[in-house]
Amino acid sequence: MKADPLHPLVPRETKRWKSLYRGRASVEREFGRLKNEWALLPLRVRGIERVRLHADLTILAKLACALSRAQAAHQMA
Repeated sequence: MKADPLHPLVPRETKRWKSLYRGRASVEREFGRLKNEWALLPLRVRGIERVRLHADLTILAKLACALSRAQAAHQMA
């Protein structure tokens, strides 16, 4: 079965649809942050392998920052 805008797989105005849409907003917000704040938008590399490496390293750096913040907060408590 294939979805289209007039006939979605999950009917609109259901609890499940609202939950999925809320989750989508979170994902889109994070993609925006990665593009604008973490330099994934102005790519300066060419080729799928280099782009993939750049994205992987960017996300690794973001996770390292989050881990560092969590550890610092844990030590303060």
